[in-house]
Amino acid sequence: MAIRCPKCGVQHDVVKFEEGKQFECRCGFKLNLSLIETAEDFLRFCEGAEEHKKAGEIQRDAQAICQMILDLAYSDVDIEIAKEHLEEKVKNLFPDKMETYRMIYESRFKRLWDQFRTLGEF
Repeated sequence: MAIRCPKCGVQHDVVKFEEGKQFECRCGFKLNLSLIETAEDFLRFCEGAEEHKKAGEIQRDAQAICQMILDLAYSDVDIEIAKEHLEEKVKNLFPDKMETYRMIYESRFKRLWDQFRTLGEF
């Protein structure tokens, strides 16, 4: 997988990035994985049209899971199943982007879960 520099457009292999570390593009722009915090960031850094389309599918599925977390009509089991299906989809479509998936989506799911699902458990 490559991450595109937003300043000059040069593509850099994601393997160059370590969690929390920066990588300097030849144009001088400092890239790091923290630049990819949202689904929109994920889409912006995708390589081509086909990858962009697949990333859009992931984004839509993740948004549906976020809505499930917010809607107390969905059971915990249903949400976990949806999350497992999304993770499997990411593994199939983007096997080399699992760490990025975890950083963006799993952390979002956990944040929403902690905020909206654990309120009544105290």
